[in-house]
Amino acid sequence: MDELTAIGRARRLVAGISSAPVDAYGLATAHGMEVKESDQLGEGEAGNTFRKGTKTIIVVNKNNHPFRRRFTVLHELAHHFLELPSKHGASIPSSDLERFVGRPPEEKMCDVFAAECLVPAHLIRPLTDSPFSVKTVQRLSDDFEASRPCIASSFVRSCPNPIAYVFAENGRISNVLTSAALREHRVFIQDGRLPSSSAAARALANDTSSENAELDGTDWSSSDAADQFVCTEEALHLRGWKQTLSFLTFERVGSARHEVAEPDESEELLPELTGHLPWPKK
Repeated sequence: MDELTAIGRARRLVAGISSAPVDAYGLATAHGMEVKESDQLGEGEAGNTFRKGTKTIIVVNKNNHPFRRRFTVLHELAHHFLELPSKHGASIPSSDLERFVGRPPEEKMCDVFAAECLVPAHLIRPLTDSPFSVKTVQRLSDDFEASRPCIASSFVRSCPNPIAYVFAENGRISNVLTSAALREHRVFIQDGRLPSSSAAARALANDTSSENAELDGTDWSSSDAADQFVCTEEALHLRGWKQTLSFLTFERVGSARHEVAEPDESEELLPELTGHLPWPKK
């Protein structure tokens, strides 16, 4: 199972939905699953799924944020649609949802599916003419009733401009999404430590909730083509988890700024003859 397959199946499932927010519970019910909320789950447990006779029952933690509960339901629905076995056991820890470090590929694919269902591409695509910023992501998070990582990943996949979303934990990059336009420009962002000049690294070091930065493209990418870009970064710092979300917008400026300007040939020509001597009379 690859990411494109997971995305394709999710998009087919929600193709008929015409407005946000998506009815996550209704989708599960329509496909034979019963969803229940409980305040009896263990601390930090997002939910679980079990069989009771012929029924499949998804139980979500009533104490979790509503956006988290919606994601949990669709993550469990993903296991059914993608035909992937659960690798988290009977229960899903809240701390694992939408994380990337150390997670089995099956669980990552189910997260991709859930995000695509919560934020359908055909609904967010017309909205990607807005700046890829903290303000935009927060507004769309409210409209779609989905987490900011869900919004950011769906925005990048649907946006025609050269942008990228970078998720990092403890200062290490664990997930990168780049738009098709940025990939076409051959600008790639590698895993590893956050760039020391980045807004995300500054937010982590200063323990601030958000930071902005104006950078060269080469601060974020070692690709040769990055030399032709400048980068605007807005970063959010989720302080309780030491996670950072970077929203990157690249703007092409060309390589002329790194080259010595060619002399203007007209500057080397003799001045036009006027009939007057250019030096003073004695």
